[in-house]
Amino acid sequence: MNSTNKQTVAVIGGGVIGLNSAYQLQKNGFDVTIFDGNDLASDASASYGNAGHFATEQVFPLADVALLPQIPKMLADPLGPFKIHNNYFVKALPWFIKFMCAMRPKARAANTSAIKALNTRSIESWQRLTLEIDAQALLILNGSLLTYEGNGECQIQKDLLHYQAQGVAVEIVMGEALATLAPNLSSGVSKALYFTQVGHTPSPALLCQKIAQSFTALGGEHVVAHVTKVTNTDSPVISTELGKRVFDKIVLCAGAHSKVFAKQLGYDVPLETERGYHLMLPVDTDLQCPVASSDRKFIMTPMDHGLRLAGTVEFAGLDNAPDHRRSEMLLTHAKAMFSSCGLPQLAELSIEQLSEQARWMGFRPSLPDSLPIIDRSPSNSSVFFNFGHQHLGLTWGALCGELIKDLVLGQSSTLDITPYRITRF
Repeated sequence: MNSTNKQTVAVIGGGVIGLNSAYQLQKNGFDVTIFDGNDLASDASASYGNAGHFATEQVFPLADVALLPQIPKMLADPLGPFKIHNNYFVKALPWFIKFMCAMRPKARAANTSAIKALNTRSIESWQRLTLEIDAQALLILNGSLLTYEGNGECQIQKDLLHYQAQGVAVEIVMGEALATLAPNLSSGVSKALYFTQVGHTPSPALLCQKIAQSFTALGGEHVVAHVTKVTNTDSPVISTELGKRVFDKIVLCAGAHSKVFAKQLGYDVPLETERGYHLMLPVDTDLQCPVASSDRKFIMTPMDHGLRLAGTVEFAGLDNAPDHRRSEMLLTHAKAMFSSCGLPQLAELSIEQLSEQARWMGFRPSLPDSLPIIDRSPSNSSVFFNFGHQHLGLTWGALCGELIKDLVLGQSSTLDITPYRITRF
């Protein structure tokens, strides 16, 4: 206990999950310290470079038996959305075995329900938070589009029913309605699913910065240091290159780096790193909302400083060098999505014209069942977990901050967090 008689809490990780966790705890009477080796909301964080999409329509786990026959074609396609690094296949194999087990109908149904439980509450949590921190302009609720090229009538109808069966608010748009939401699309993109209760942010980095500023304004501390060890004692000890500090409680929010710390705390979790890439284009497309491509498996989001292209998946771990061909190929897809006459500045744009900063790679922390871990350690009441949010870290960020606050305070929650327990594996 510190001199102010507040309980001390260490939050390991300063991404969107760590920031929300720290902010909620600081606001509710704890003395909170974030440990992160980089500046908060820096470009080293996955929260900096995500697609900026509050993707509450994505209720389905990634583990889907329909994916299996598509994998060989994806791996063979240089413009495909999926890649496994040659030196990483064997290491990732145990994760893929668990991933395939999660495809079983009963498991998939349970995981879908657990994802929906988080998605349903996520936008409201972001609305509360952005109002509190004066960041309402960073939450835009214009929905999102999923486009179909060519003769996709059967697929779009199938997907429509699939989403509607899960209670997702969605409709088919075409013609003038589609052109209003997404001007200048290619004539090959004639129809889209419009998810009406979805949002985006024009700057994920600025949103994280606003949370960080609100946290520090409340008295929160950020230690710029890499955590090297967590000691699993009643009063946990955080070790960094700056020394050791003792806390009353800790919350592990280190994203893709959480696995090693979870093991130090007594839990061997099947956390894997999905490396994602983006490419920022200095063009204004007049898009009113994010546009994802069903055919090309990527997403385009209008942002303050241009158009962000994102959405690839690469299994290569934390240590392999980035392969920026993964981001550069997105320019080819984007050009195909827009009319060259309607958007000549994009049609004439080349990779060579882009700065090095236009290319980015980050780490998604993914568990085989597509669910995060939100839990108190069953063996140590001073230890809490909030990691593994896969592709939906931004979407779930504000809500998961509220949920971990309830856990640390020992308060009951309106959401059953049993599906997200650390012992489920």
